[in-house]
Amino acid sequence: MNGHRAPSPLGAANGASRINLQLLSYLVMLVSEEHVTRAADRMGISQPAMSTALARLRRVFKDPILVRTTSGMQPTARALQLAEKARVALELLDGGSQDGAFDPALANGHFRIMATEGVAAVVIPELLAAVRQSARNLRFTVKSGDIRRSPEFLRDGELEFAMAFTQSKTDDLHQMLLYPQRIVCLASRQHPQIQGQLSFDQFIAQGHVVWGADPVPFPAIETLVDEALALRGVSRHVVARVANLSTSAALVASSDLLAIVPQRMAMDGAVRARCQVLALPFPTPAFDVRLIWHARWHHDRTHTWLRQLFRQCAASIQSRGGASG
Repeated sequence: MNGHRAPSPLGAANGASRINLQLLSYLVMLVSEEHVTRAADRMGISQPAMSTALARLRRVFKDPILVRTTSGMQPTARALQLAEKARVALELLDGGSQDGAFDPALANGHFRIMATEGVAAVVIPELLAAVRQSARNLRFTVKSGDIRRSPEFLRDGELEFAMAFTQSKTDDLHQMLLYPQRIVCLASRQHPQIQGQLSFDQFIAQGHVVWGADPVPFPAIETLVDEALALRGVSRHVVARVANLSTSAALVASSDLLAIVPQRMAMDGAVRARCQVLALPFPTPAFDVRLIWHARWHHDRTHTWLRQLFRQCAASIQSRGGASG
């Protein structure tokens, strides 16, 4: 023995003895979120408590950890290194405790999910019902937004999950199928020209209710249809734009207008009672709904457990609606 102490794996000279696992988890979250309030929210503590933790981290590591820039708070180079080592250490310790068992009753945190109104209505009630059976300390925010920007929001730590139609795959974003989906057309059961079948000429000739008024920034199903029609050199005659799909169905039921909606919404009893559900008279690309998350959360135990619940919900949804929903 030479009497020299082995260096701390976190490189915390003159401060390692004051570090505990909780403070390391705060370090990881602060660097991930790049925002004190968001980090506090994710950890389920107050903003002043997280500010106190940041001050303590700064003293222990003699590093600012987060610095203010023109684009917001950014982690220092050393903070990035420390957070990565802390993340590895926490995963090793977490995996070695209780033989790797995960107890959802002890889990806490805030999970933010982006989804359209229709997708959220299909998935979230079943998901939360399952969560509340065993993880009553978890909190959720479900919000709509520009689904095209969901990869950006996931990378920037503004979301933990997105449920969306996507055609792109990248190394840093994971995804899984929630349910396949088709687009259909609604027409009033009292429509003067359309009964039971819809031709291409009728689809173009009729007025349309389109989902896409503010605050809907990007109605993906409407864009798919518009792009398919543009390939044929035609477009729809838009009479009304609305902010939610339920309004589309109500307007169609009482007029001679048409509207496109996801088939799962069209199968709702109240909609079917007043509207015809018609196949589109032209092909459109697949519109499958997928769950998307960033690689930083791929091995997080609570996140992994939630993804298992999403899989269970997906299986239930598909069994109820079949592959065409």
